[in-house]
Amino acid sequence: MLNVHPMHFASPPEFRIQLENDHLILHGSSEESAGTILRGKVFFNSYEKTKVKSIKLRFTGVTNVSWSEGRKANRKVYKAKRTIIQKEITLLESTKKPHLCEGKYKWDFEIPLPGNLPESIHHELGKVQYELEAYCDRPKFSKDYVDTCTIKLTRNLSESSLLYSQPVDISNLWENKVAYDISLPTKIYSPNKIIPVSFDILPLAPNLKIQSVVCSLKEYITCTSDSNNHHQRTQSKVLNLIHDDQFIQNPITGRFTKTQILVVPSRRDKRLHFDASTELIEIYHKLKFIVSLENSDGHISELKASIPVVITSSVPQDDQDILPPYQATNRRSIHYDPETLAHMVAMGEIRPPARSSPPSLTSITSTESDSDDLIPTHWMGMDISTVPSYATALLSTNVPCASTSSLPTYESISIIS
Repeated sequence: MLNVHPMHFASPPEFRIQLENDHLILHGSSEESAGTILRGKVFFNSYEKTKVKSIKLRFTGVTNVSWSEGRKANRKVYKAKRTIIQKEITLLESTKKPHLCEGKYKWDFEIPLPGNLPESIHHELGKVQYELEAYCDRPKFSKDYVDTCTIKLTRNLSESSLLYSQPVDISNLWENKVAYDISLPTKIYSPNKIIPVSFDILPLAPNLKIQSVVCSLKEYITCTSDSNNHHQRTQSKVLNLIHDDQFIQNPITGRFTKTQILVVPSRRDKRLHFDASTELIEIYHKLKFIVSLENSDGHISELKASIPVVITSSVPQDDQDILPPYQATNRRSIHYDPETLAHMVAMGEIRPPARSSPPSLTSITSTESDSDDLIPTHWMGMDISTVPSYATALLSTNVPCASTSSLPTYESISIIS
């Protein structure tokens, strides 16, 4: 009689990496960041005795570029690759005889990363990628076990960054036809944030009109290869664009003043990449402007200008308890415009102004018990009981401004004791 013995198939061991967080954030610029730490665990669960020589962890950061140029017959491929960082940690040391492992094993690990590492980049021309690999080395003729994880690395600039506090302003005289001033309250922006662009254009030539103004946010990426004396390729694309043909001249000052709003794409938009500078890949952004001017003879002239801006993953929140430098208050402020205010409220940049009317003086003074908290109605001979609140003033469609274009100096202000 033929005896048949059932075959026994053992379950393969479980070998995996468990990260505390696969998205690491570097705080501050590459010069000031203290770095970060990659933490996690490695699990090895063996259901039967398994021979293991050693177990190691390897963290690697690589940047590479690759693209082709020319037609099929003469197509050339350009590529390059660099290793940014490589660190190795041994979790189970190798010995003369293999380790005989059975049961559940766990190793905790911490890998310190320097603060000057570039952010992760994924672009059709190149990428910067970080990977963690756990490798279980086994004897010959035995299958090794490997597990890998991809780590995303981004950078948040700190409030001390000079880029964050610097306003941007370009002024020039163009072709003796117009004097223009284009300004931004700051140079750095993050996804889904608005970029308010303030225009102040003064025509110098007679009967000069603004036909239209085009504002665009453009992204540029430059990749460098190892071949042909470090051959480069630059690719650009428009992330957002506004075309405005409603610039109205002030009949009193003769100026064209308006604030345009551009919105940075959201993180989900795959077209958007953050500013970066590596040996092989450089990404930067510019605001481009085209002002079409209609001359008195009907001829159209175009004034072109650009301002570099920085797009980063996150911008520090404004600290409301810290006042900006006195000289910077006028430059960082944008011109009041009802449309701009409504757009900023809709985008959540500012809180909507309260629509409730301020309490009347009669209701405040009607209770005698609150006489110590009465609001003064006269100051330096002026009745201030009818002065509107700031929120009420914002609701007005016509807000008068001071005739002077700059703030007074500290010396000109007298303190009333």
